[in-house]
Amino acid sequence: MGEMKRAIANEQRERQTTDRYASTLVIASAIIAAIRLGREDISTPSPRLTSVIGDSVTLARTILRRVTGQ
Repeated sequence: MGEMKRAIANEQRERQTTDRYASTLVIASAIIAAIRLGREDISTPSPRLTSVIGDSVTLARTILRRVTGQ
């Protein structure tokens, strides 16, 4: 019974950490993508746009992991 409570508490802590940094991750990803896309036309979805956004999210996650020490 005690193990289950600890597992639930641990899961809640992890979720709080994830939720806390979710907005940070979104903002960082958006800034990175905006810089990379610069003056390109992004009014319609394209493979390049999708790729740049994916790469920006990955880079932002890497930076966040490094900063938080996780």
